[in-house]
Amino acid sequence: MAHTGSGGVEPTEAAAEYLMTIRYMQGEGQPVIAARLAERMGVSAATVSEMVTRLVREGLLSVDADTRQLNLTERGRSAAERTFRRHALSEWLLTEVIGLGWADADEEAHHLQNALSDRVTDRIDELLGRPPTCPHGNPIPRDGHTPERPAGRSLSAAAAGSTVTILRVTEEAEEDARLLTFLQDNGVRPGHVFEVVEVAEHVGTMSLRRSASGADDGHEVTLGLVAAAKLRMLDGRADQGLFHRVPERARLAATG
Repeated sequence: MAHTGSGGVEPTEAAAEYLMTIRYMQGEGQPVIAARLAERMGVSAATVSEMVTRLVREGLLSVDADTRQLNLTERGRSAAERTFRRHALSEWLLTEVIGLGWADADEEAHHLQNALSDRVTDRIDELLGRPPTCPHGNPIPRDGHTPERPAGRSLSAAAAGSTVTILRVTEEAEEDARLLTFLQDNGVRPGHVFEVVEVAEHVGTMSLRRSASGADDGHEVTLGLVAAAKLRMLDGRADQGLFHRVPERARLAATG
């Protein structure tokens, strides 16, 4: 266990990854059992069993005696939320201030999420304008409270001819570096509006056309329906006030 700047105790880097993954899976409505957690994290069942035993012993996780489902305790959920906040703010800093791509920023944020003190995290939060979500649109919890956001619908459910606004890229999609890079390169990001040109279920793809004022207006992108199912959308043109923009002062701070 590691100590934070406020004198609290945080899980180790490995333990924090497990807690965050369990939090993600529960947020997606998935019952979390050891086998499913091993598959999601890409590790062996024995490795998961060892970590689960450790997290239970440390009071961060409980295991249902009947269903064998894994559940975060209050302490475990609080630790996962603090870790995710540091991760999300690191992503904003790395993408919008330093200029890294989504995939590289996500990788680097995994290191920073366990290194930042509470004091530094709070200062970064203020510099970035207290974003309500990560750059991919997933809500950032603060002090035990997670901001309410629209639930949205799966992008794969959009009908041809409709107009949609990208709401968020789910945590499951964030785990795929190639998909993150593809989405960023094609402007498929929270707040961007697209017209659904075609849904070709027989080949498992959908075509989108960017619908917004700007140089990339009219850009078309073809997305697999499996990937599209990992994105959430709002129907029509959503209120752009839902989507955070980093204050100019943050970028100016980076340039001196």
